[in-house]
Amino acid sequence: MSFVGKLLKKFKFITKGVVALNILLISATYGFLSSIFLTIIGKKDISQWSTARFYYNLFSFIMGTNINIDRPELLEKLPAILISNHQSELDIYMLGRIFPKKCVVTAKKQLKYIPFLGWFMSASGTFFLDRSNKESAIQTLNKALDKLKTNKGGLFMFPEGTRSYSNKPILLPFKKGAFHLAVQAQIPIIPLVVSNTSNIYSLKEYNFNRGEINIKVLDPIPTEGLTKDDVTKLTHEVYDKMNQAVSELGMSKVYGEECVSTQQSGEDNGEDNDEETEVEETHVSTKSTLSTDSHNLNENTSLMAN
Repeated sequence: MSFVGKLLKKFKFITKGVVALNILLISATYGFLSSIFLTIIGKKDISQWSTARFYYNLFSFIMGTNINIDRPELLEKLPAILISNHQSELDIYMLGRIFPKKCVVTAKKQLKYIPFLGWFMSASGTFFLDRSNKESAIQTLNKALDKLKTNKGGLFMFPEGTRSYSNKPILLPFKKGAFHLAVQAQIPIIPLVVSNTSNIYSLKEYNFNRGEINIKVLDPIPTEGLTKDDVTKLTHEVYDKMNQAVSELGMSKVYGEECVSTQQSGEDNGEDNDEETEVEETHVSTKSTLSTDSHNLNENTSLMAN
């Protein structure tokens, strides 16, 4: 690409990034106001779901993107722990599409003080975790689990613990936090895998394109009867199933371009994993919603890992 072409691509990326940020702020404002209204009428448990859908539809309309979900009905088999691969900042868009009703996120405490976003998260029932206080954070997670089981909601987590930022459809190694929680609560795990989105959005390559993202929901995995001694085996089994599905889904579709082969990254899987695993662990939970910085939400998973 020529020098001028690179400049134009970077300008497009920055411009669309500013637009995307404003969409997020508008959605957070909507979420704050709707949370107050829904709380008044006794519907607080759907406030984050409502905001998630608002954000997804607004982003799709303005940015020219779309998400296709295979077997979305499985997302309603709650209570459950929902897990997915974690790629980039665009994951928040994916979350806006897939979160079922009666879900809420857990987030690090610092997000509580961000204008609009923090106001919405507080008003809609987010569980804020103090990362500097392990005992307090674990108590908060246990409280979230209790509510999840009582209200038949969901807890959404990214077991990789961080964004991969990979330009190939791969998975980073899994942390055990999501699996500990599922076994502790004796509720199923619902894995879902997302096609690689780096050709639609990539901070490293300055991509910000129109296109379609594909999501496949895998069969729920029961944990009834399992103990903490089974967590490692469970983690490996789920990883293998999701890794295969990620490879099969391949790349997302950019409008105006041919779809990249789904097998393009198989040979480099191990090498890329080694390069991309030096990162902090993170965690998100759901009772369903628009969480905002998925990376920040994920950092809490390590608290439950061995």
